[in-house]
Amino acid sequence: MKISNRLFNDQQINQFSKNMENIQKIQSRISSGKNIIFASDDPVGAVELSGLKDVTGRIDQFLKNANLANDRLQLMDSTLEGAKDIFIRCNELAIQASNDVLGVGDREAIALEFDELKKELLSLANVQDSGGSFIYAGFKSQTQPFVTNSSGLVEYKGDRGVLNLNLSETRLVESTIDGATVFQDIVTSDGVSTDLFAAIDNVSRSIRTANSGVEEAKADTGMAKVTLTNQNPGTYSFTITSGQKSVDFSLDITGSDLSDVATAINAADLDITATLEDSNKTLKLVSDFAYDIDWGNVEIPNIDKSQETPTSFFTLQPVDASDSNIGNAQQVYDFDQTIASRLDELVVIQNHLANQRAKVGARINSVERQQDIMTERKVLVEKDVSELADADLSELVTELQSMMTSQEASQKAFVRISQLNLFDMIS
Repeated sequence: MKISNRLFNDQQINQFSKNMENIQKIQSRISSGKNIIFASDDPVGAVELSGLKDVTGRIDQFLKNANLANDRLQLMDSTLEGAKDIFIRCNELAIQASNDVLGVGDREAIALEFDELKKELLSLANVQDSGGSFIYAGFKSQTQPFVTNSSGLVEYKGDRGVLNLNLSETRLVESTIDGATVFQDIVTSDGVSTDLFAAIDNVSRSIRTANSGVEEAKADTGMAKVTLTNQNPGTYSFTITSGQKSVDFSLDITGSDLSDVATAINAADLDITATLEDSNKTLKLVSDFAYDIDWGNVEIPNIDKSQETPTSFFTLQPVDASDSNIGNAQQVYDFDQTIASRLDELVVIQNHLANQRAKVGARINSVERQQDIMTERKVLVEKDVSELADADLSELVTELQSMMTSQEASQKAFVRISQLNLFDMIS
């Protein structure tokens, strides 16, 4: 086969161009530190690398979700701890306020602290995360969940939604708890539904009315007159004790007429004689043996929380044999109006908050475990990516030097051959 000088020259130039292109590719890999710059460099590796990068992107998003969930849950844990501290303080103040030696001013000072505790609780219930979302508003995260209406009652403006975040392809975590569950859905040991704000109001009202009413009225003289202020007609329950005898009564009373009460007392084994005065609106009690007369355990229909101003109550006035008043009249309110009735409610609320906090704590632990798993998984994926994508610089430098040496030798040989002619052969 005959090869002309022109064909030889073209072939050599093309070869030199290919060599320079390969040298440039290696230089690019060295400068970028990447093993695969174009998919054509390693088609199979490029596909695998693309898949690994997708996995890395998902893991990064899962870790972001975990951080967001952890931030929200930690904030909820702090607010729940703060709320529990508030009710521990409420319990301390309620016990202090139940002391009979306190006067009106002392109890009012305690009630004022309850007002401030309610404001503090409201602030905790309306807390926002770093993104400005209300964590207790449900799906209405941009709406302030708890507001005080014109009557001074706190209303919930959020909904029952719970925000969820993916921590992995299969793990979903609830990053919030709706405010109604935390601050409203509390059922006392008596089966009465209440909320945290109403509970504080209940104690505050009980304290403010404690000076005007008693849990149990007593007539040391063995004689007393009883009247009833009745704005809550229905079944009244109360207990009368005289000497060693005690009887529980449950009677339907529609107004201030105490005829049925007198009949029931006279029929009971109490050694007490009941008579009516003032058009049956005043009940006179006389112990047959001059024993003390105690009137307590009052339950008034449709009253299950303390009132700012009690609407219905018994008034017991101790008297002597000449019907003269002895001491002050004693108003006996419904038991739910008393400070003592609120203590159990405060304990129930503390237990409720502790349960909610335990729920949040369990979620925090779960999120942290998922964070550890995702972090370890990311390390493994990045290792695979590195093995595919990161260049071996020492190997590439050696290969580059070899190619440049070969290219230089080829160029010198080409120049030498190109300069040969017939006259060089004639000596």
